[in-house]
Amino acid sequence: MAISLPVRFRSDGVRVSVETDPLHAPLRDFLINDLGEDVSAIARARGRVSGEPGDPGELNEPWQELYRYHRLDFDGTIVQVRDVAGWASCDLDPAVLRKCLDEYLQEVGALQSRRNLERALSEASSGEPMATSLALGGVSPRTQGWGLVQTPRAVLEDVAGLTPHPDACLPHGVLETGSGACWADLAVLDESGTRLRSGTKTFMPRGIDLERLMAELGKTLTQARFISAVPGAWSGVVAGVPVHGYVDPEAVLRLPCEPIEVGGVVQHVRVFFPALADSGVDLEGAALSAGAFAPSVYGERHVLMAFLLHDVQTHRHHLDVVRNARPGWEHSGNACRLRLDVQTVRLEHLWLPGHACEVPTGEFASVLYEYERLLVT
Repeated sequence: MAISLPVRFRSDGVRVSVETDPLHAPLRDFLINDLGEDVSAIARARGRVSGEPGDPGELNEPWQELYRYHRLDFDGTIVQVRDVAGWASCDLDPAVLRKCLDEYLQEVGALQSRRNLERALSEASSGEPMATSLALGGVSPRTQGWGLVQTPRAVLEDVAGLTPHPDACLPHGVLETGSGACWADLAVLDESGTRLRSGTKTFMPRGIDLERLMAELGKTLTQARFISAVPGAWSGVVAGVPVHGYVDPEAVLRLPCEPIEVGGVVQHVRVFFPALADSGVDLEGAALSAGAFAPSVYGERHVLMAFLLHDVQTHRHHLDVVRNARPGWEHSGNACRLRLDVQTVRLEHLWLPGHACEVPTGEFASVLYEYERLLVT
């Protein structure tokens, strides 16, 4: 059962604000004035309330914590948040306070990660080797469309634990040539090192600038083709690299398009990302065939097709990562966000708002097995 919280957190990209009613003002003031944006302090406060057996904060023993402006008192049942002057206080169930701290930690952590990335990008030296990221969308519901970001590869590897894929996962034209596309996993870890969520981010070779990219994209769209099984999906070649992409299916009626129409169509391109090396297998046919092993799909079946075709592709490493995931795990790929629960797998399309499906976990495992079998046939 979901816990109703007495506070609401909002982030505008600059700061995290805390909203509440007058009754819970001491809680709001405690979060803002005593903990602020100190991730370590928030984590310590959460640990104090967690009540893990054997820890100092074990909930069957009363305790007290004194902060600069507020004091927390636990009597074995309820946590009281009181300002040090004794003028105002509020009582909270430990589970509610713990959930508040969880969400506050998540909001502050996300804000600081964004600041660190922006700082790294602004401080990046133009003389260092550059990598170009083309698939940074899908990190939040407000992030739509695609963008071109250039930063030293070393900086990217330091942000949120970028880990190179195994050599066997890379497309042709990468190893020892300095050309072609390069892939990396973005992993977000908790304090114990457990992988909470991840996403594949795509990096193109050095030397592709925005002007060349737009020109190449325009040329590609005159020769691209729609993938009929997935709305808005197309395939083509940009800068010599085979790519998949998405356009707004409501605004763009057909591909390829005449050169005079290219400018208008480019405005509706939401994302594109390199295809892996040609395996010699009809991936569209393989995805359709494998999808038949999930007869109980609830929602838009083409989202499952997009996951296989655009997130897994011929990528055996992705299959292994998803198979090893446990309930509660989330993954954002090129086209879909995946959330794994005990009984179902939910897939939400990043570039087709509102398009999603749910698949029973057993059927989803059968789909992955069949798709892999078809890849190696």
